[in-house]
Amino acid sequence: MPKTRGLRLARRAGLALAALGATAVAGRAATAVRARKESPSPFSPWTPGPVRYGHGVRHNVEIPMSDGVVLRADIHYPTDPDTGQPATGPFPVLVSVTPYGKKAPPPAAQIGGGATPYLIKRGYIEAMVDVRGTGASGGSFQMFGDRQTRDGVELVDWASTLPNSNGRVGMFGISYLAINQLFTAAVGPDSPLKAVFPVMAANDFYRDAAAMGGVPHLRTIRAYGAVYTLLNVLNPTLEVLTPGGHPRPRAGGVAAVRQRGRDQRRYFGPLVADAMKGGEVAYDGPFWDAMRPGSVIGNIAGNGVAVFLVGGWHDAFQRGAPLNYAALQNAFAGRPEHLPMEPGQPVSEKFRLLMGPWYHVSNFGGLHLNSLQLRWFDHWLKDDPDAAMTGSPLTFQAIGSSQWCHSRDYPIAEATPTRFYLSPESRLTREPNNDECAVTLNYKARGPLAGRSLEQWTLGLNSFFAAQRGGRIRYDLDSRRLQRGALTYTTEPFDSPTLVAGPISLTLHATADTTETLWVAYLDDVAPDGASRPLTQGALLGSHRALDPDRTWYLDDGTVLRPHHVSTRDAVEPVVPGEVTRYDVEIFPTAALIAPGHRLCLTLTTYDFPNLVPTKPSRRALAGGRYQVHQGGATPSLIVIPLADPDSLA
Repeated sequence: MPKTRGLRLARRAGLALAALGATAVAGRAATAVRARKESPSPFSPWTPGPVRYGHGVRHNVEIPMSDGVVLRADIHYPTDPDTGQPATGPFPVLVSVTPYGKKAPPPAAQIGGGATPYLIKRGYIEAMVDVRGTGASGGSFQMFGDRQTRDGVELVDWASTLPNSNGRVGMFGISYLAINQLFTAAVGPDSPLKAVFPVMAANDFYRDAAAMGGVPHLRTIRAYGAVYTLLNVLNPTLEVLTPGGHPRPRAGGVAAVRQRGRDQRRYFGPLVADAMKGGEVAYDGPFWDAMRPGSVIGNIAGNGVAVFLVGGWHDAFQRGAPLNYAALQNAFAGRPEHLPMEPGQPVSEKFRLLMGPWYHVSNFGGLHLNSLQLRWFDHWLKDDPDAAMTGSPLTFQAIGSSQWCHSRDYPIAEATPTRFYLSPESRLTREPNNDECAVTLNYKARGPLAGRSLEQWTLGLNSFFAAQRGGRIRYDLDSRRLQRGALTYTTEPFDSPTLVAGPISLTLHATADTTETLWVAYLDDVAPDGASRPLTQGALLGSHRALDPDRTWYLDDGTVLRPHHVSTRDAVEPVVPGEVTRYDVEIFPTAALIAPGHRLCLTLTTYDFPNLVPTKPSRRALAGGRYQVHQGGATPSLIVIPLADPDSLA
């Protein structure tokens, strides 16, 4: 590899590793931070069992799959503290299937999650398995897909028969590992898999992360590719053990490691190139179907698997976690999974969602996540009635609040969808103006750095380390510089504490002089001193404006509450220059406490720098665009924000 190319790869992969590579810092950090500050549990009191066992491990155990490919796992097991020998149990088995390397050296070791002694020493066997085509496992890698789901099912069956197993299996892990759990749990009603604990899982990878309103997150795709490539160079699990238990390189040695890296680049390279040129990957379609847990999540309810979802209002998958919860509860109630929940519909405590103001990499505000995992698995895998969690199955903490809120439904029934109209003098008003006017927004490809979204799409690593040092990230606290040169609209100050909670929709009526438009909307909490704290955002490429009426959520009067855009190539329609066009922008859901005297501010612009990167054909069509946004009259522009009294959810 030429030196300059190697440096570029190392720099890109290093940055990506820094961002994505700490995904499972979250699980370990929750325990580490506990020594400094532990957040009270939002659930009924429960005392975890004491440490009873030691911790042993068997490395790179070979597991043949039905197609002949051999996967490899590290099996961590409880030991007798006196003898060091495997404890007899029987114990449940927890499975994690990771593409990041089950035992890579620091800092890569943080990615796969690693073993959790907290659980092992309280009576759990853990199997950490490398995804096929990664780490020490054979085969060729691809992101998810039918074969990888089949691997998950076969691994669960294998795990249930391990020595000292009680025959019950759970799955846990974050990000990729969490998505894998949902696909696996959706297959087979008679599986040994009884409970899962997915942290930060997607519902629809295309809409949650790969694109926002049809605008590709190309840097996110590049980051994934760089991470996989880097880990297959650094990961030492490309070694096997001799009969005497000593490690030696696998056949091929360094050449095998380099080949694994080349295989990864051959997978991600064409993917990125196709998206950049506006190929099939830039649109929703068959490629992304394999990364859409939402299409099968309803099966989990029928299979009887208990699901504890964890998500974050700043997570890369902030959109997906509430949708997964609603789909599970709808399936339980016998309703179509993709619909909004109906207030008061039957809900199951077997499906829970915990959300907070967290990024993908997080210490969860000091919440002891391992203790919650132990409680969940003790109840469902060990039949411990004292570990049962009761009460409302949707629990969340809002941005700007330390209080835990509880509900049953999503969208949250206690939150009233409230219309605010874009009005003259940069105001958001409860009533539209009778007189119609328009304001100009010129297309710009880039502008001031969007701090919160940069942190979100680099998975919160800076905020994580700042929190570890007791500090905070300033650009996550004030985004006024982003508002320069943009259109801004602000409410009147709120006179009492008000909770924003749930999905948000922005409906724009506008004309343009180009065949393509790009709309990026940010919602902020503005303090009396003018500081503007970012809460959430959304975006829409104008040609992707077509709605799927069966999946879009509407209010009773037809107002859009949560748009679902089709985004397939055959549904894309150019904008007609000069014609008034309607755009429904999905702003990702959030929960935030708005203090008295604070206001909500909508910022409307045409870029999210450096995260959203339109394809080359889109950039050509966008160049020089001039938009006229309508205010009032027959075609008013408005934003729908769900508002609640915090006490109603306490």
